[in-house]
Amino acid sequence: MLNNPVPLWEHSLGDFRDTVAREPMPGCGAVAVVSADLGLALVLKGLHLSQDHNATAPRQALIDKGASLKQRLAPLAQEDVAAFEAFMAAVGRDKEDEGRNSAIHAAAETAVEVPLKTAQLCEAALAMTQQAGEHIEHQFVSDALAGARLIHAALHSALLNIDANAGQLGSVTARDRARLSRDGLAQRADALLTTITDSAGGPGRVSGSESASRG
Repeated sequence: MLNNPVPLWEHSLGDFRDTVAREPMPGCGAVAVVSADLGLALVLKGLHLSQDHNATAPRQALIDKGASLKQRLAPLAQEDVAAFEAFMAAVGRDKEDEGRNSAIHAAAETAVEVPLKTAQLCEAALAMTQQAGEHIEHQFVSDALAGARLIHAALHSALLNIDANAGQLGSVTARDRARLSRDGLAQRADALLTTITDSAGGPGRVSGSESASRG
């Protein structure tokens, strides 16, 4: 894990990458959050640059919505690290400790809740991207489509943590609820990405950014 209290977002990209490569934490949940936030930033790039060329109220509303989602996503990277550390601390308690199982169940709730929040915000970001399609100028579509794919991949990466931790929840009902939420999020995200990709002209579409000026 990071060896100082500096928040994840205040580390350089290089430090973050190298820490991910070497240390137990940040793990896939935190990396998923960072990837989703960067993907959303690419979508916002298309909106901002289009707005610079031709300002409209609907586009500004989408920019505001995307900025809010970006700010809500960001803290979940640190929350994922904290959730994993709490879960490992609970698992590491003496097996003779009467409170160990309840501590594991409680920690598992958070270890499922954080990736669930991440995936829910990713779904909202994909829905916003779908709405944004007609408001992004042709030369910026490739950025937005790349952003959508990053968000989609981040959502599925976050869902892996639900798969990994749901089995430690304290009841069958809680486990089933988590897995049902997981399945619904995956299906809706897949449908959203398909719609976004189709609207952009399909997986092989080139937006024209190579030949069109971004100025």
